[in-house]
Amino acid sequence: MAGDFLMLFPLLFNFIFIGVGVYIVFAFLKQGKERNVLLKEIAEELRRK
Repeated sequence: MAGDFLMLFPLLFNFIFIGVGVYIVFAFLKQGKERNVLLKEIAEELRRK
């Protein structure tokens, strides 16, 4: 039983690593879209003035 767990441990670690990487990529993409919206709003405000 312990041997099987040791075999699964690196696999589990890889899944966690991949999951964190994907989460970071999605967070950056979402943040980028929100930033673009904010920049457009700021640009509109500056154009009005």
